[in-house]
Amino acid sequence: MVQTQTTQNKSDLTFKAYMAIRQMLFYNEIQPGQKIKYKDLATRIGVSMTPVIQALKWLEFHNIVRHESNKGYYINEVSVKEITEVYDTRLLLEVSLVPGIIGHLNDQGIRKLAATLDDYKAAVAEDNYHKRIMTDMKFHMTLAALSKCHIQVKMLQELFDILLLRYNQNLFYLSMTGTSLAEHEDIFNSIKKRDQVRLEASLKFHVDTVRNHITKGMSRLVPDKKESF
Repeated sequence: MVQTQTTQNKSDLTFKAYMAIRQMLFYNEIQPGQKIKYKDLATRIGVSMTPVIQALKWLEFHNIVRHESNKGYYINEVSVKEITEVYDTRLLLEVSLVPGIIGHLNDQGIRKLAATLDDYKAAVAEDNYHKRIMTDMKFHMTLAALSKCHIQVKMLQELFDILLLRYNQNLFYLSMTGTSLAEHEDIFNSIKKRDQVRLEASLKFHVDTVRNHITKGMSRLVPDKKESF
């Protein structure tokens, strides 16, 4: 019993460190390419260095950080090639979920999606970038969850984690507010009409448009960076 409690406490501290580091990444308090100082992070979070290192191992598994032998952990640099692959995979995943979304759709699901769309509209009207990017993700994740395809939904969440934790600052400078709102509304209207063909086309157009805009902008920001990951 004591051993089980001790294990749980260690797990809780690791999760606390993991969530704290995620938040720092999201708010750009840790930058791509930056070396991570374990001791400073542990002091800031209020835990020992062991939970911090365990949390960094989780982030390494998701390709957010990398470990260099005898040097430590670093935040992975941005990559136009990687973000292109992330959006390409997002496109495949989200469109593949459409039949399941339509097949499992009910009034409750429509209401849930409508609430996330309202939150996104409010964030756009408020011109709050961080709120807008989070409500955008919530809209897409709520839509995907309607499919009841748990493995694919988990994979989609991991792709959003890469976008939010690795590319947040770049997405801020390259974000599209006006057109994205109209595209979200078109996706929602397709859902309300239970129109599978239109929903697939709306999702494809939206993700394609965002991907092309982001990758074109990033290519200008990091034109000379070699793509290797």
